[in-house]
Amino acid sequence: MSVFSALEPQNVFRFFEDICAIPHGSGNGKAIGDYCEAFAVSRRLRCLRDAYGNVVIFKDGDPDKAPVLLQGHLDMVCVSEPGVAIDFLRDGLPVATDGEFVFSRGTSLGADDGIAVAMILALLDEVDEKFPPIEAVFTMDEETSMVGASGLDVSCLSARRMINLDSEAEGIFWVSCAGGERVTVSLPLQYAQSETPCVMLHVSGLAGGHSGTEIDKGRLNAVRCMAELLQKSGARLVSLTGGKVDNAIPAECDAVVCADTADIQTAFDALRVQWIDAEPQIALKIEDISPCVPLTQESSSAVSGLISALPCGVQAFSREIENFVETSLNLGVCTVQNGTAELHYSVRSSVDASRTALVRRVAGIAETFGASAAASGAYPAWQYRTNSPLRERAVEVYTALFSSVPKIEAIHAGLECGIFSGKIDGLDCISVGPDIFDIHSPLERLSVASTARMFSF
Repeated sequence: MSVFSALEPQNVFRFFEDICAIPHGSGNGKAIGDYCEAFAVSRRLRCLRDAYGNVVIFKDGDPDKAPVLLQGHLDMVCVSEPGVAIDFLRDGLPVATDGEFVFSRGTSLGADDGIAVAMILALLDEVDEKFPPIEAVFTMDEETSMVGASGLDVSCLSARRMINLDSEAEGIFWVSCAGGERVTVSLPLQYAQSETPCVMLHVSGLAGGHSGTEIDKGRLNAVRCMAELLQKSGARLVSLTGGKVDNAIPAECDAVVCADTADIQTAFDALRVQWIDAEPQIALKIEDISPCVPLTQESSSAVSGLISALPCGVQAFSREIENFVETSLNLGVCTVQNGTAELHYSVRSSVDASRTALVRRVAGIAETFGASAAASGAYPAWQYRTNSPLRERAVEVYTALFSSVPKIEAIHAGLECGIFSGKIDGLDCISVGPDIFDIHSPLERLSVASTARMFSF
């Protein structure tokens, strides 16, 4: 029995429910690619699939109209609440709806960007002789590296108008975005025996969120909270795990430490006074466990010191756009195990030179702690286009449909528009999408009414 059968547009939500049933986290995209390819074959549409897993589907249209490139990405960020039994490599999502929203029980929904794929497939499935030719591009691994868009051979594309459907706010047309880069910091560690009891620490209750669109919301990073707790309590670290993806703000962090329970609780109570305004639900769970061999005091202090010393959050605001974040970085994943601490950062900036400078700064600070820093996956910022007939037409259509003038804005998140604009000369591009809330988190939910409006748009 279809969960979404009563939702409109039926074709959009039918495809979206199919997509939710297919495991398609970043790095696990073969099955979802197979689904899109099978869709094209069953409808006798020309389809290309490259070595990166990208799928391109072509549909003929009115030959007197210029073709349109519709684009979304196939992968999703997979996160779940504690205790939710799901294997994201094999299991579909436990989707549900209350009629107003679509969501997944205890996990992220992947409406970023599954609803884009569903809307594009629904358009390709329609028979309308008034449509222009459509070039539908579904890219792989946008959430982790943008390797699909970066590797795509665009010589097969003739369109010079592109609608990217990877935005999460109806009524806002994105026309510029930040570029990005990933940095991995590695620190070698030493261990030494200790007679102090071992305990498991679990910091939870933080809001988390998207490291681009919500980096300016003042939300705390659970890994950095744990580092402060270790510093204040003097605990010796055994292991640490925090965060799941580098483009999400960690909402939880676990650590095994050698310390007295009372000392940990006293330190947390003192720090909670500082944190409570920003994160009123922050909590600490302490559990006694079997004896462990911790890091040396020097190595333990180096880990917490490095986490605290490296910048995190907003680094600069734009001088041209009021209250717009220009440059930031996020500590998304941290692990301490097997003699090594690894910190994974997502660096963003709408100014490529500022992004490069921040990466150098991270590497310089890491070096003072005896750590190394490796940068990868750089992608360019998407610059604002002064003359954009597509943008003007989109504003005209949206205003006519809904009697509301859309906002034209830049976004601090990374979009593949920058990569496509850099590869295709003269590309006129906008990014749009329906309302999606709390993306990259188990609270993610998609507005049904907004989806219907944006599909008609």
